[in-house]
Amino acid sequence: MSDNCVYILDSYGLIYRAYFALINHPLTNKNGENINSVVIFFKNLRALLKSHNPKYLAAAFDSRTPTFRHEMYAEYKATRAKTPEDLHAQIPWIEEILSGLGIPVLQKDGYEADDIIATVAKKCAEENRECRILSGDKDLLQLVTDTCLQMQPDKASGGWETLNKDDVLAKWGVGPEKILDYLSLTGDTADNVPGVKGVGDKTAVKLLTQYQSLDGIYGHAEEIKGALGEKIRNDRENAYFSKKLITLNDEVPVEIDFESFRTDNLDFDRAAALLNKYGAFQVASSFSKNAAKTEPAEEKRQSVPAAPQQGNFTEPPLKKAETVIQNKGNYTALTKKEQLSSLIDDILSSKNKTAAFDTETTGLNSLKDSLVGFSLCTEEGKSCYIPVLLPGEMFAPETIAKSDCINELERLFSNPEVTVIMHNGKFDLEVLKTNGMKQEIRCSVFDTMVAAWLLNPSESGKSPYSLETLSENYLGLKGIEFSDIVPKGSTFADVPLEQAVPYGAEDADFTFRLYKLFSNIIEENSLHELFYGMEMKVLPILASMETSGIHLDKKELAAYGIELKKLIADKEKEIYDKAGHEFNIASTKQLQDVLFEEQGLTGSKKTKTGYSTDTAVLEELSETTDNPLPSLILEYRSYTKLLNTYVETLPLLADETSRVHTSFMQTGTATGRLSSKEPNLQNIPVRDENGRRIRSAFTAEQGTVLISADYAQIELVILSHLSGDKNLSQAFIDGTDVHKSTAALIYGISPDEVTPQQRRFAKTVNFGVMYGMSAFRLAKELDISRTEAKNFIDQYFRTYSGVRDFISRTIEDAAAKGYTETITGRRRYVPELRNTNKLIQQSGQRIAVNSPIQGSAADIVKKAMIDVNEEIKKQKLPVKMLLQVHDELIFECPDDESLIKKAVALITDRMEHTFKLNVPLRVSVEYGKNWGCFH
Repeated sequence: MSDNCVYILDSYGLIYRAYFALINHPLTNKNGENINSVVIFFKNLRALLKSHNPKYLAAAFDSRTPTFRHEMYAEYKATRAKTPEDLHAQIPWIEEILSGLGIPVLQKDGYEADDIIATVAKKCAEENRECRILSGDKDLLQLVTDTCLQMQPDKASGGWETLNKDDVLAKWGVGPEKILDYLSLTGDTADNVPGVKGVGDKTAVKLLTQYQSLDGIYGHAEEIKGALGEKIRNDRENAYFSKKLITLNDEVPVEIDFESFRTDNLDFDRAAALLNKYGAFQVASSFSKNAAKTEPAEEKRQSVPAAPQQGNFTEPPLKKAETVIQNKGNYTALTKKEQLSSLIDDILSSKNKTAAFDTETTGLNSLKDSLVGFSLCTEEGKSCYIPVLLPGEMFAPETIAKSDCINELERLFSNPEVTVIMHNGKFDLEVLKTNGMKQEIRCSVFDTMVAAWLLNPSESGKSPYSLETLSENYLGLKGIEFSDIVPKGSTFADVPLEQAVPYGAEDADFTFRLYKLFSNIIEENSLHELFYGMEMKVLPILASMETSGIHLDKKELAAYGIELKKLIADKEKEIYDKAGHEFNIASTKQLQDVLFEEQGLTGSKKTKTGYSTDTAVLEELSETTDNPLPSLILEYRSYTKLLNTYVETLPLLADETSRVHTSFMQTGTATGRLSSKEPNLQNIPVRDENGRRIRSAFTAEQGTVLISADYAQIELVILSHLSGDKNLSQAFIDGTDVHKSTAALIYGISPDEVTPQQRRFAKTVNFGVMYGMSAFRLAKELDISRTEAKNFIDQYFRTYSGVRDFISRTIEDAAAKGYTETITGRRRYVPELRNTNKLIQQSGQRIAVNSPIQGSAADIVKKAMIDVNEEIKKQKLPVKMLLQVHDELIFECPDDESLIKKAVALITDRMEHTFKLNVPLRVSVEYGKNWGCFH
């Protein structure tokens, strides 16, 4: 095994197994808390470190939120038993200990750990690294190759059993390349994957042995006799749906920096201290002993730069509660219209005119589900729950008609003197609109979820900004679990009033208490304007954008899908013709045989099993040889990815009016940038023709046009403003091509003499310096020597000395203060700068430089959204803001020349003047019938 082998932990699967390993004789700490998972997980990890001495190690965790599979299939994992509370409680402890030890925790909302592991495995293959997946999950066996093996917990020895391709075949009857099709047939009861009814393990193996693949089985389905043939034919749709559900996504947008996976400087003493904190004393002791054996010699330790200690290194201002107790409150129901009206009167006549508000619904789709009830709280520990008469119910005792409730709530939400406190208020605002609220939201909003994120934007762990997590962490109060009162398969509408009241009212109470705490801290940290003037003003805009959605032309996508399928089929045929025979293009081994054995090509990267077939190698081969196969295979791969990721998926997410409603995540990034999910519209390719075809399916409704407004080079503009560099600033002031200007200055020639290659080099460095690009990476990206790359970077910093000084100054300031700031005072805390691990320190330095730039870009775009929205209202234009993607805003406007002209002028003016910088902000504004016609 090579020294660059990467070990990746399937964390939740291992935690789950650890918990149940001692279920009959649970281990508890002095507080009576179950620590089964903590003890067994870290006992096994210690054994792994000792026996295998991995050089690169990371831990993958499941999404904090529902994944794309839940969107595809609401019943996904629905048959799983509820996670025991005392298991669930140990997950953030384990994350904290892993982080303390220095093992990166990889997690991305919307994706499972399996997808992250697949992404790591793919990157390992691309970089000619071996990989070891530590998991007992059979789904991950599909990733096993000659260089990627699975290590499963071995009950007999207490160690790890390593499975290669032959082991998988021996154990399951099929090889790794057929595991996906095998599970598509058998289904998976644990995850509620349907499969083909009546097809078990032996039958699946028999079918795949005979017909090789799922496609092969269904290509011969008519030949399969008897009851089995009938089952196969009847359940074709379930088989292929199961395959789609089980297929791992190996392109999760999660940061994978293998250098940060290194185990050279694991902090065993820190891990031991944290293990002691949670009562795992024996394991803690073993880690302390490990520390003495594993730490480098004293002189080697001294060679790592000490973490900066100067100044008053500030930590996030939220302080966690020392203990957590079960909440008790004075909660009542209001079941008469007069009672609700009286409460609203009291709020409106009170001095503060402030109330916490929370909704209960029939589901989690804010644009479809019905309002079941809502809660209001104006005093800590006291709250009211108001049950709502559901649609279709002629009469229900102890409920208030929905129309009466909405009318009363409009009195609050339309009053500019009122402050309504909510947690994830965007959801509640959408629910109210879906359920009949027509009045414009004019009240002030205080969202406790956004407040917690603003105060500590890098908080980690499972659902770090959920009401449950925040209440336990900062109020020291544990509330009623949703699963304790809503039976499986039921909705909140089925909950009796006596149970609904304490649950619903408690949420409003917790929200009110968090408001009291967070509002003071916001003031103390001078974040008033950023929170109220920006984040709370953009929140209702996002709610409106999500409610509007954007129209999707399904026919356009379907037509493109037909084209793609034909292109895929044609490429397959062309590949087979050039190869001289058919083979599995997706099989690395078969592709290696074809390219490097049969065709006699020579790759630039070699793995244990032969030359790599990753994208970089195929691109290199397509440029350096006359053989057409590498280029054809690259085209084939790009077409299949487009078909699976976009063309077949997007129509499933459209509503009955063919509009797609993405969800904008206000708390999704540490820099302040908005992200989107379900679908993630920020991942659609931007510049190539294929991406344009996908975007072309996003169209203007009949009688309207789409307007696109895109900031030009916004991050470089901000770098120019923050650094004050004269040469960089002059390019933007003059309105010249900044990359051509950079190339001219570096090469000492006139802009007219700059070649396309020189401009490309300059562009790469212009953007690379913001992300701490090294000479090694630049050399790789530009295909030049490392010496050339270093000279290029050195020359860049001589040319733009202000940028060099800005980087040094920013790192020093962050090391002294503990955080970086954007142009609005948005903070990002950088504890990595105090870490004694040099690689983690360097990561902190990159964060310190990049965050003010990316964060300031986020500030500008959000401020522009607010300014444009206010001006549209002021001028009463029938223009809707639909999307925000990166630095681009998309609007829908009536197809009227005078209106379009007004809208374009308004949008351009507001966006270009939203902030006063040292260099001008410039916006490119276009309009047309679809998103793909821009740029």
